[in-house]
Amino acid sequence: MTRWSVCLFTAATILWPLASAWGEQPGVGTMSAHLALSGQIAKIQSGLLFVKTSHGLQPRTISPNKADRVGLHQARVGDSVMLLVDSGNVLLDAVSSDRGGFLDHRMIAGRIEYADPYWGEIRLSTPEGFERFDVDSLAGSKLSVIAEGTPVMIELDADNVMIDIHPRH
Repeated sequence: MTRWSVCLFTAATILWPLASAWGEQPGVGTMSAHLALSGQIAKIQSGLLFVKTSHGLQPRTISPNKADRVGLHQARVGDSVMLLVDSGNVLLDAVSSDRGGFLDHRMIAGRIEYADPYWGEIRLSTPEGFERFDVDSLAGSKLSVIAEGTPVMIELDADNVMIDIHPRH
């Protein structure tokens, strides 16, 4: 058993630096995982949409503002929806199931030129020039930990609104 412990320790010490070097290639950003969930609107109360997912998770809520922005303003109880959730369990996007999913999302790479302190907009310097995007209220909190001038990768939804941001190294 001691021999196997030594072999395992030796393999771990050799492979650990290699694994971290592979993950930190220059110019390659690390992306957090997103999870797409299907669900059904179980209740609508005071404009909030309560979505029950098929995975037995707690019901998710969609605010009235987000529901209007993503086209769920006329949703009814029983309608099927798809939710996109990031690795921090933050709701990124929601669409009606008949809309076909999240294929219309785009990724844009650039440097933060300006980030509104109230998280209303972000301006990026990209190879094509400067571009301005509105920021989803749930994604805005991620801006507070990323300084101007930082190279980033942002994710845009179908309405060209930033729903997620990732620093690039």
